[in-house]
Amino acid sequence: MCGAGRRVRATFVGLAQLQDPPRGGAPAAGVAPSLDRVERDTIDILKNLSRRPIEPTPDSELLADLGFDSLQVLELVGELEEHFNIAVPLNRLTHIRTVAQIASEVRRLVAEQDSKQAT
Repeated sequence: MCGAGRRVRATFVGLAQLQDPPRGGAPAAGVAPSLDRVERDTIDILKNLSRRPIEPTPDSELLADLGFDSLQVLELVGELEEHFNIAVPLNRLTHIRTVAQIASEVRRLVAEQDSKQAT
């Protein structure tokens, strides 16, 4: 899920406060084999940054499920910027809660970067 239909009740400070609409059928636990490169690389980066063993999935929330604090979120941003050669504006992070939302934002920024380089 790329975060479509999710309603955020807080800003960056309250990353864990998120309301999800009801879903039909829960996805299987673990990393799905259909993940794209951005999601796989993001999950690998999350595992490397975590201070404890984690198994992130696209639906994992940074704070609530993975135990990330605000410093780790900023470290994540730096790693994503370096890995994907993008610039992540911090004001764009106010709606980010899950791994899927991170991957969606990275895809958008990579496409934006590619379109700038093409012109």
